[in-house]
Amino acid sequence: MSLTSFGHRISTVFATIESIGAGSVRPQRLILWLSNGDLQEGVPRELRALCRRGLEIRGCEDFGAHKKYYPYATSLPVHELPLVTADDDVLYPRRWLEILLERHREYPDSTIGYRGEVMRFCDDGTVAPYRTWHLSTTAAPDLRLVLNGVGGVLYPSAVIEEARAYGTRFLEECPRGDDLWLHRATLRTGLFPRQVFDAPVHHPAVPGSQRSALMATNVPSGNDEQIRLTYRDADLDRMREPGTT
Repeated sequence: MSLTSFGHRISTVFATIESIGAGSVRPQRLILWLSNGDLQEGVPRELRALCRRGLEIRGCEDFGAHKKYYPYATSLPVHELPLVTADDDVLYPRRWLEILLERHREYPDSTIGYRGEVMRFCDDGTVAPYRTWHLSTTAAPDLRLVLNGVGGVLYPSAVIEEARAYGTRFLEECPRGDDLWLHRATLRTGLFPRQVFDAPVHHPAVPGSQRSALMATNVPSGNDEQIRLTYRDADLDRMREPGTT
């Protein structure tokens, strides 16, 4: 399992990690990626204590939100196991990881997450503005489903390999949209995104963690530009055609 943090959230991410550690199933590895700059400023004592219990803290180049998966993607020559990603500002329930793994065993060719938005298309075939997308209300597979990292997502190894193959192009095309970038990787590996339940799940936030959020820049218009740069015509054609669900 992999997650990242930055700035003031580094002082509260221990709560997220504790919630994962208290789960009915624990990950084989739990890696917290911090930018080299943040790492040099020092690690809070709560995180140092968690390292004695198995947490791994590793430094990397500052890839923004892409730190949660990209350094891991490049850390091994071959990925044989799926990767579960988590966000740093959420408290995850006891069976959170257990259920993700159960769904993965049922649907090994799907990415699995607790919530996501369904990409909409206008009558002329163009992608509708991000603010008009709606949360998914079905557990059926859907190529247009962009899973939200905040809920936690399980990515089969093929998706991680695909994301690695494009290197750091996300810095120019989708710097704040790790969910979009991994959705594109899912499309290109031939997998279908899938929500855990019919209803999207909203996990409680870590107190004090919400002073800054990507949503502040991504929702108004930032995501629309990232979507335009991320998806190619072939990607969009796959989602427009019948049989995408």
